[in-house]
Amino acid sequence: MSRKVMYFFTFVCYYNEKLMKLNCTLLLIAISTIVFAQNEWKPGYILKTQQDTVWGSLQNKNYNENSHAITFRTDENEQPSTYLPDDIYGYRFKEGKFYVSKYVDSTVGRIFLEYLVNGELDVFFYQDQTGDNHYFVKKDNLPLKELKYKDKFVRKDGIRYLLENNQYKGLLSYYTKETSGIKKDITRLNNVNHKSLVKFAKKYHELSCEDGNCMVYGKNLKRKIFAAIHHGSLFYTGRYSKESNTSQDSYISVKTYFQQFEQSEKLFTFIGVNTFYSKHLYYPYRIGIPVGFEYINPKKGFSLNGSYSLDLASFFIINNLGGGINYKSGNLIIQTKCSLVINLVNFDMVGVSPLFGIIYNIR
Repeated sequence: MSRKVMYFFTFVCYYNEKLMKLNCTLLLIAISTIVFAQNEWKPGYILKTQQDTVWGSLQNKNYNENSHAITFRTDENEQPSTYLPDDIYGYRFKEGKFYVSKYVDSTVGRIFLEYLVNGELDVFFYQDQTGDNHYFVKKDNLPLKELKYKDKFVRKDGIRYLLENNQYKGLLSYYTKETSGIKKDITRLNNVNHKSLVKFAKKYHELSCEDGNCMVYGKNLKRKIFAAIHHGSLFYTGRYSKESNTSQDSYISVKTYFQQFEQSEKLFTFIGVNTFYSKHLYYPYRIGIPVGFEYINPKKGFSLNGSYSLDLASFFIINNLGGGINYKSGNLIIQTKCSLVINLVNFDMVGVSPLFGIIYNIR
């Protein structure tokens, strides 16, 4: 971040001390701590063996952490215990997320793989430390194998080419060769992700099972959708402000959030409309169209939030980086946030924006 932005940020905090002091502190704390995972306890059970079930609460972490260990307690007064893939058969959250211990290879070792589908054809998933998703298939008479789908660039005669990786199609063809009706679905399978693999596996079970009951479990892939309304103020300086001094706008923001569970259960993309009112401009009303992503922890009570967005109405020139605190009760989230607003093209407009609003879980 340039010195110009840092100097202005300090100036705005000083300029409007009573209103901004708390929000500026909140912004600094939120941005510095948002990288730390905020975990929640959810009802569920561990499987000490395939048949030995112990109910209690499980600590839900990110995908990578969930694959390496699970923290469990039978009640709130009990000291939690952490189990590794070598210690138990698996575990499951009450709402459906289901993990089993599997040996992958000599590099990865034994980890907890998440079931996407459990049936005649099992489909598993895990996310590595870099955020890359890995998918696996298994059948009773065939071993656990990874679906290789990552394309890569190769150089030939000084020219760089994108080499498409279709190994996953060959593996799926081999594992489903007894079901002729599924071949065209493999040919049409152009993306490897949660949705495409669950859809494919469901189709396979429909074609291969006479009674239609050989699919034991399929992960629910319904995205959470949030609707939100916020009210905020924008303190800014630059060519948009009056006589190059710091000016203030007020605004109302309406947004829709869409969960991106393929990468994280706590990651949401959003699009919205901001309506600004300013006393300092010739046209007092103007519109903003923010698009971006936001970290929203679904745990009850207090949690941190963080967001980054671009303004479509300014042709992506105006950037917004924010952080703050959420309080969740039922389907309602009360949110407070403070954002740093910058024109990244020539830095002729920088500002700070505190806001307050509510977010509602509509699905």
